[in-house]
Amino acid sequence: DICIVYSIAASGSDVYVGGYFSTAGEVSASYIAKWDGSGWSALGSGLNSSAWAIAISGSDVYMGGDFTTAGGVSAGCIAKWDGSSWSALGNGMDDSVLAIAISGSDVYVAGDFTTAGGVSASRIVKWDGSSWSALGSGLDGRVRATAISGRNVYVGGDFTTAGGKPSSFFGRWSGAEGGQL
Repeated sequence: DICIVYSIAASGSDVYVGGYFSTAGEVSASYIAKWDGSGWSALGSGLNSSAWAIAISGSDVYMGGDFTTAGGVSAGCIAKWDGSSWSALGNGMDDSVLAIAISGSDVYVAGDFTTAGGVSASRIVKWDGSSWSALGSGLDGRVRATAISGRNVYVGGDFTTAGGKPSSFFGRWSGAEGGQL
């Protein structure tokens, strides 16, 4: 039995773990599980493939990865767990989600995709709760990490341009501008 953990996020005493596994402790859990301080539990029927990224906002747990379904719901590499059930975020992505960061009600999602919910988006997008929007012209390679500080969205990965500007492996988006720091 192979077990690899790719992502961890915590909220209060709950710790969510995503990766490539089918059990957590003695519990059957497909690619995602929760530790509550005393035991493991599954999040519904879980995912159908690897989970690479987790972010939490309130009681909502956002999961990104290589999966196409979450709890039996068509999810296109991104889904939300509300504590009792899974839901998709629009039509999802055309390729892997590797990083998620949240600011207020905006969920920033990055990875190796070029479309999100039918919107052309080069490896980074914003979900506002109902639709996807691209962050400028995006990046020319895979984004593996993202973080938010104030108005700035920072990204790291395998790219050489961000927002059309030279930016080796690290970039910043600040509203209408993108590119290197």
